[in-house]
Amino acid sequence: MEPPQARQPADRGDARPPVPPPAGERSADSLCAAIRAAATERGVERVLVLTHRSPDPDALASLMGAAALVEGALGFEAQIATMGRIHRAENLAMVRELALHFDRYDQIDPARVCGAILVDSQPTFTHTVIPEGIDLVGIIDHHIPPEGSKPWTGLHRDVRIDVGATSSLVYEYLRDAGVTIDKRTATALFCGVRFDTADLSHNVAPLDEEAYFETFRRADRPMLARIQRPRVPADYFRELARSLRMARRYGPAVAAFLGPVKNPESVAEMADFFLRMEGCKWSFVGGAYEGRYHVSLRTQVGGAEAYGLLDRLLADEGSFGGHGRVAGGQVALGEEGEALTRLERRLRERVIGLIDPDGDLDEDERLGTALA
Repeated sequence: MEPPQARQPADRGDARPPVPPPAGERSADSLCAAIRAAATERGVERVLVLTHRSPDPDALASLMGAAALVEGALGFEAQIATMGRIHRAENLAMVRELALHFDRYDQIDPARVCGAILVDSQPTFTHTVIPEGIDLVGIIDHHIPPEGSKPWTGLHRDVRIDVGATSSLVYEYLRDAGVTIDKRTATALFCGVRFDTADLSHNVAPLDEEAYFETFRRADRPMLARIQRPRVPADYFRELARSLRMARRYGPAVAAFLGPVKNPESVAEMADFFLRMEGCKWSFVGGAYEGRYHVSLRTQVGGAEAYGLLDRLLADEGSFGGHGRVAGGQVALGEEGEALTRLERRLRERVIGLIDPDGDLDEDERLGTALA
C-alpha cells in the first residue's frame, strides 16, 4: 500500500484542498465534457490512460475503470500505458488473473490520442511521467497534492484526500455515468479499494464503503481468492528470513535497514509484516534498489500519522508521501560506495531519536533487540 513518492518534507499547511467539480455538476459529467472538447479539438477519439510507475492494485484497478468509462460513457477508444516493473506477488497475480495488458511508453503515438487521464497520481509526483507531446485532460487521485502544483486551468482535476482509494472515485464515475461495471472490472476495483483501505480498516469515507460492497457483489470470487493468496518464489522466503535477522525492536517500534534488496516491494511488505508484532506501535523499513533507497513506514490505528513520522525521519532527504497509517519515500544514493551505509546510520539514529528524545537509553538499548 505504498503512497506516491511525491512531496519534499515541509509544512503541510500549504496543501491544496480538494477541488470538486462545478456546483451541480457530477465529476463524470465534467471529465466526459473535457474529453469531448479535447477530441473535437484534436479530431481524435482515443484517450490515453496513465498512472504512476510500477502500479499497485489501486492504480491497476483505476486504469481499468477509467478505460471502461472512456469506452462505456463516450464510445471512444482507451489506450492504457505504464512504466516500471511490477514486483509484488499480489500485484503480479492481479495482472495475470485479470489478463491485463499495458502498452509501453515507446508504443504511444501522440498524434493518435486526444489527451490523457492520469489516475492515482498527479503530474509533479516524482514517480510519475507524462509522455512527451501528450496533454492531460483529467486527473483523478486521493493523495495530498505536491507543493507548488499549478492550478491546471482548463483541466478536469478531482483530488479528494478524504477518500481512501482512487478506485472508489473511479467507481463513482462509472456509477454516475451509468456505465455497467462488468465482473472483471468489478474484481479489479474491489482489489483497489481493499488494498488502499486495508479492507475498510483505515482512511475510509462513505464512498469507499459503497464501492467496496458494490464491487464485491459483482466480482469474481474465485479470482479474488487467487489474487489474495498467490504462490511466491523461494527468494521471497529467503528475503523474509534475512529481514527477520536484521530487524531490531526499539521499545514501541520495529526498524529494519536491509541494505541492497532484490525486490523494492519487499520494503513495504516487511513494514506491514512487522507492524503485526504485539506491542509494536510503528514500523520502519528501508532497502536499496537500483540507485535509490526505498523506505516504508506504518503506524497502528489510533497512533501517530505515518506522514508526520516519515517527515521527521527523512529530515529533508529524498521525497515521500503518505496518508493515515501508511507512508513511503525514496532517497537517491548517488555513486559513492559508502552512501548507503551512511544513510542507514543516519536513519537509525533518527529512529532512536524519536523513541528516546532525552537520550536516556544506554548503549545496549540503543542497539535494539534482535527479533531472530
